[in-house]
Amino acid sequence: MNSQVLQGLTILLGLCALVLLVFLILAAVRFFTVRSRGTSILLRRLPSKDSYTWRHGLVRYDGGYMDYFKLRSVMPRANKRFNRLDIELGKTRPMDGDEASFMPSGHQIIQISVDGQDYEIASDAQGIMALNAWVESAPSKRQEKLDYHQMRQRATRLPKK
Repeated sequence: MNSQVLQGLTILLGLCALVLLVFLILAAVRFFTVRSRGTSILLRRLPSKDSYTWRHGLVRYDGGYMDYFKLRSVMPRANKRFNRLDIELGKTRPMDGDEASFMPSGHQIIQISVDGQDYEIASDAQGIMALNAWVESAPSKRQEKLDYHQMRQRATRLPKK
């Protein structure tokens, strides 16, 4: 009977060690791949009640998407993914007293809207400027897609005599 209990405990400890190992590998991969590339920001969803809703993280600009990685997450993929064509930039504002207590001095806060959901992003001047330039350089969402079939018909049409 004691050997069965001991065997069960050994299996349980082995499974716990395996789960811990997977967690540590995921954390290391995230730390070394994400942390080294990206812009440090703070993000919060609006409306918010107080200053405790800010989340530290990094953003990376990947073509038409902005990927947000939470600082305290071990997932290898982005926690939020924003389409550049859906982002609308809002106004900027200075930090208030509560925010100044945990944000680095010189940070600016900009409000953005993504598909009707409002967010605030806090970053240094270079981070806000990079976000602004990235969003404004996107093509218009209303820009018409080229219909190559219709263009070919127009180009190969014989002129009237």
